[in-house]
Amino acid sequence: MKYKSVFDFDLKGKTVFIRTDLNSSVVEGRVVISSRLREHSKTIYALSEEGAKVVVLSHQGRPGEEGFISLKRHADHIRKFIDKPLKFVKWEDDFEKEIKSMKDGEVIILDNTRFLKDEQTKKTPEEHAEDETIKKLGVLGDLFVQDALSVSHRSHASVVGFKKYMPCVVGPVLEKEIEALEKLEDGTNNGKLLVLGGAKLKDSIKLLKGMLENGMANKVCVGGLFGELFLKANGTKLGAKDSFFTEKGFDEIVPAAKELLDKYSRKLILPLDLGLDDNKKRKEIKVEELPSDLNPMDIGVETTESFKKEIRESKVVVFNGPMGVYEKEKFSVGTKKILEAIAFHRCFSIIGGGDTERALTGFGLVPQDFSHVSLAGKALLQYLSGTPLPGLEILEKN
Repeated sequence: MKYKSVFDFDLKGKTVFIRTDLNSSVVEGRVVISSRLREHSKTIYALSEEGAKVVVLSHQGRPGEEGFISLKRHADHIRKFIDKPLKFVKWEDDFEKEIKSMKDGEVIILDNTRFLKDEQTKKTPEEHAEDETIKKLGVLGDLFVQDALSVSHRSHASVVGFKKYMPCVVGPVLEKEIEALEKLEDGTNNGKLLVLGGAKLKDSIKLLKGMLENGMANKVCVGGLFGELFLKANGTKLGAKDSFFTEKGFDEIVPAAKELLDKYSRKLILPLDLGLDDNKKRKEIKVEELPSDLNPMDIGVETTESFKKEIRESKVVVFNGPMGVYEKEKFSVGTKKILEAIAFHRCFSIIGGGDTERALTGFGLVPQDFSHVSLAGKALLQYLSGTPLPGLEILEKN
């Protein structure tokens, strides 16, 4: 672990700012309890137990979206989780006075950081340090804790602005993420498999290129829309789906996929067959039988078995992105079987991607079935592709 931990410090009586990611789904005005809320609550509890005065920072949603709401309901959930003295403080309140009057072990949750005008402005850490709110908070703190990989790819004020004022260290949720990902950076560790699917093709191309170049993956199984991209790069005509690629502007990514295919042909495992949507029924078709006037919605049975074989032969497996439209039962087979193979194989497994937790639950799996389920989305992709993350660059190193 290359970063200093918050628990390397004597925390009693210290004012500790912690950047969490409490961002949660909001359904009919209600905040859905998520793994993020639970895991960050454990950190808040632990810091409080050490006698720290804990000041929590987080965002929720984006301006203009339905989920762009106050953190009041998040604070109510956390209060129940930790059973500690906790106060919710709005930005229009006298937050400086509230923080100065804190007693050891008390917790303050400040409101949505994206309510602040400078929070999302593109600035350097040095420039954000001069933001009005960061200046007011900065002089009140003894320690800043980064506890969310999921926000570390953003150079936002509450993520990078405190370096000028206090030591910036890693919290246990982020520490767990980084320790898991370091398994991939071990150059002596062969048998590293990436199972990559989903529909975010530009992000996935960057991830794939970075992991292959950095030796973080020895083999890659490509499925979902991403797998179809590589079939096109390999000269396969999909048929009906070709117009979809053109409409979405995905055709411009085909040359990048072709370049990777030419360079790493022995490491890339492409689909052998696909599950097509035949008037709401599933129809299996081999890749050689394409093009088709039906739309692919899943990897086929033969491909699923091929990917499962690679999983069984691997020591470390990273899964990011579904193998098809898993929300529809007929086309969930590939994603379900692959996740089950990873869960039941004795490998070190890292599961990531925005909808992962929901997918696991739908398949009767739980996070505990895997070595590590990442709470990060895009930040995880950037980390794995080797792109520096601003929120990690400010941290104190051992």
